[in-house]
Amino acid sequence: MKNIRSVDLNLLVVFDALFDERSVTRAAERLAVTQPTVSGLLKRLRQTFSDQLFLRTSHGILPTPRAEALAGPVKELLANAQ
Repeated sequence: MKNIRSVDLNLLVVFDALFDERSVTRAAERLAVTQPTVSGLLKRLRQTFSDQLFLRTSHGILPTPRAEALAGPVKELLANAQ
């Protein structure tokens, strides 16, 4: 992972939506942005965390073990930020 100072913390909101929704399309709807926008942000998340984070399946996307490990801390950080 990059130095936290270089990370766009708004990406964590996208990560959280992807984790909860298990779908790029539904995450985009939840965030009120387009599906291509979320796909681009997922690419940035993957680069930031040096992991695929979510794997495409016939039933949506499934989190990798790294994404599973990040989900709790990300949710807590976002809850504290609100």
